[in-house]
Amino acid sequence: MSYVDFTSIISFLGLFVGILLLTMGLYSRRRGRLRYRQGAQVLAGFAAVLGLAILAVGLLALLRA
Repeated sequence: MSYVDFTSIISFLGLFVGILLLTMGLYSRRRGRLRYRQGAQVLAGFAAVLGLAILAVGLLALLRA
């Protein structure tokens, strides 16, 4: 009988999604490409912050498991 730890699986998934959102948010804001598109800058910044938050929660859940 195998044992599946769902907390670890969800934590690794959170780490992956967090890194993906963080890099996509920071990549889209580089070199001032969104200089005249303030709404896109706000969304990219929000994606980066959300990625950082998901990354932190996934890391904490992984350390507690």
